[in-house]
Amino acid sequence: MDNTKPIRTYEPIGHALGFVGSLRLAWTELYLSRHVIWHLFVRDFVAQFRQKILGYFWIVLGPLLGIVPFVFMNRTGILNPGTLDMPYPVYLFAGMGIWGMLISTFTTVSGGLLGNADLVMRTNIPKIAIAITGLAGILYNLIVHVAVLLLVMALYGLPPAPAALFYPLAVLPMILLGVGLGLMFAVVGAVARDVTGMATTALGLLMYLSPVVYKAEFPQPLLQALVSWNPLSYLVDTPRSLFMVGTVPDLHGFALAVLFSLAVLAFGVHAFYLIKDRVAERL
Repeated sequence: MDNTKPIRTYEPIGHALGFVGSLRLAWTELYLSRHVIWHLFVRDFVAQFRQKILGYFWIVLGPLLGIVPFVFMNRTGILNPGTLDMPYPVYLFAGMGIWGMLISTFTTVSGGLLGNADLVMRTNIPKIAIAITGLAGILYNLIVHVAVLLLVMALYGLPPAPAALFYPLAVLPMILLGVGLGLMFAVVGAVARDVTGMATTALGLLMYLSPVVYKAEFPQPLLQALVSWNPLSYLVDTPRSLFMVGTVPDLHGFALAVLFSLAVLAFGVHAFYLIKDRVAERL
């Protein structure tokens, strides 16, 4: 009886892929791994909240507590967000929630490989599937964010605009931007682990160059130009305005910002496949 087993050889293919090839391969691997992604999400989601005192309610209380310092500074006169056509807590909660989608997506994807190092080392699950396994939690966060935003608006007697139905689509480019950045740092961060922390800090600072806690109106031309040329300004302001008043402040700027997000996503996928084969040896 012949006990000879076939030998499987793995070779890096990232260098042979272009942007289109990387995107096609990513779609194929994600589709084939869809059941694994779901089961990993359920495992991580339940474990995330099981040991918290407030349990699942923390995901609701967390964003509300996050806006307290800015509301306090606004009430005491330290922070002047500009002339707003809505109560500042509503404006702030919407902006912080949209920005939180970017940060949550980035940290989830960038830490996906390190957080599941055992799966990377012991299974042949596609690495990109492991990296984005937590994205279903982002969808849950978005649902909770919309629900709490409606509650906050109801407290101020403000109804959402009819165009609020398109709010998830308007937020989607921000999430895709976070996925693209996260995929870049998922592999880079596995090789140089301090880089991801530096990127997270940089994104936190970048929030202050985006109209998250203030309105983008400055008397200084330089500051106005910095905010106007920042794609994140449109990715934050457009969904918020669409939800509150049903208008898009700058359709051209938003369109360019969406193209920027898609470009970062494509580059992130390609960069991921270029470097992913070096991850296992660094874990």
